[in-house]
Amino acid sequence: MKYLVSLMFGGILLTSTLTAQNTANNGPRILDAAPVTSTAEDKVTEISTRELFVMENSMNDYSSTTWSRDIYRQISDDVEGNETFFYPQQSTDSRVNLFSTLINLLSTNTVVAYRYEAQPDMSDDSKLEIKDVLKDNLIPFTENGDHTVTVKKEDIPSSKILHYLVKEKWYYDIKTGKGDVRVTHICPVMFDKGKHYPMFWIRFDDVSVYLARAISPVAVANITPVLSNASIFDIIRNRYYRGCIYQVGLRQLSVYFPDMKDLIAERMRIENELDYIQSKFYAAERRR
Repeated sequence: MKYLVSLMFGGILLTSTLTAQNTANNGPRILDAAPVTSTAEDKVTEISTRELFVMENSMNDYSSTTWSRDIYRQISDDVEGNETFFYPQQSTDSRVNLFSTLINLLSTNTVVAYRYEAQPDMSDDSKLEIKDVLKDNLIPFTENGDHTVTVKKEDIPSSKILHYLVKEKWYYDIKTGKGDVRVTHICPVMFDKGKHYPMFWIRFDDVSVYLARAISPVAVANITPVLSNASIFDIIRNRYYRGCIYQVGLRQLSVYFPDMKDLIAERMRIENELDYIQSKFYAAERRR
């Protein structure tokens, strides 16, 4: 199955240029007091009930959306501005690796992973067991008696994660009279033996409260002084990353534009269209 997914995904990477509600089980990681821990990753994943409450009340809600568009981007590690997704390659005492943090949260059943498909399917049928994710990607682990697993940090192949897929939802909310753009899902992509393997989709809402504690390894003071110590959540939520569009809704661009020149032109056309839409969002907000 892993190799079938790789063949399906290969077209995305080969044609690339440079380029709601929280349904996770947060119980196992919630503490009423901030613990004294030894690593940045421990501090990130052990949250207080107050932090969870505040974040859950700011999560995505599209119930009054009258217009929306799903945009899928490929985030690469070799593009300046994307360092937050990939560095440090191993969590340290002061900084965390995104992929390592996701595996940590999945290993305790704190959040849920969903099977990779062209469009994320958040149904129960698409839920993945962390044991199956680890087995399929040859990541060593130890089973615990409480249906959790233990993965040694040195066994987490963060250095093999060279891409992420990100789903953005562009929408207009009639209730607030505002347009917005939200990241709804992320998917780590492993590079192994010359092939790329999209591993799983995960809801961004489910991990937001944890990533809000994780300081980004990238200084973004050149973007805004307020974010000189931005969290990973800040970077992703505000889309301070660079990624080429590979899919719009159900429409995978490489299928419709097999010639690279045409593909680049279509990406530019979509980006210009999105810039125009966002300018209308801002104009509508200024008029309020």
